[in-house]
Formats: sequence, structure tokens, C-alpha cells
Amino acid sequence: MKLALPTALARKLTALGLCAAATLASPFTTLPAAAAAAAPGAELLITVTPHDGGAYSTRLTCDPDGGLHPNPPAACRVLRAVDGYVENLNVDPGPCPLIWDPVDVEVNGRWYDMPVEFAAEFPNGCAMRRKLGPVV
Repeated sequence: MKLALPTALARKLTALGLCAAATLASPFTTLPAAAAAAAPGAELLITVTPHDGGAYSTRLTCDPDGGLHPNPPAACRVLRAVDGYVENLNVDPGPCPLIWDPVDVEVNGRWYDMPVEFAAEFPNGCAMRRKLGPVV
């Protein structure tokens, strides 16, 4: 014996089943997309430490450009030009005074999926700015 449900009841049960399946499946399909949209393409912590004091740190994000950095668009632009390899920057090559006033710079974080670990001592602020430009 075959049991036949009225057509309207069958449609309601089918719709209810589809809604339940969609509700249960939605967290598994939306979380990765939401997480990917929330994470910036690059996230860097930049620390500048002059040997005579006055150290500062700032956070830079790229894609979207932002963070606490004073000029994210310019910093991200020069970093994009070297694919995030901070050591390859040479933004404004040229002479600097021969004054020994050392400055340490550290840049740590990630450039998209690549870890970034850069540390250098510059003879003075001029040499640092010529090499790293708007990043510092």
C-alpha cells in the first residue's frame, strides 16, 4: 500500500527540508569567505629605533591600505613594487651627510602569504629614509 500525501503538504515538507539543509550548511560555506574578506593582504609591524632615543612603532596593512601608519597608500605602493621584499627597497638613492647617528629598523609580519622579517641598522635617518622611503 502506497501512502499519498496531499500535494500542498508535500510541498511544505519539501520546502521545510530545504530550509533546514540551507540553515545547517550556511555556516560552513560563508565563514571562509568572510574570514578571507576580513584579513588584509599584508600586515606589517614597523619599528624605528634611533640610538639616541625616540623609538616608535606603527602597523601597516595593504589591500586594503591602512593601519596606524601615517601614509599607507605610499608605503604600500613602494612595497608592491618590490613584492614585499623590504631589503630590495631603494626608494630615493642619493647622498646623505656622513654623520654617525645610527637608527635600527625592524619590519615583521606577512606580505600576503610570505613571512617578512627585516632588520637593519642605518648610519643615520637620512640613509634610512632614502632606502625605505614612506615605509618608515
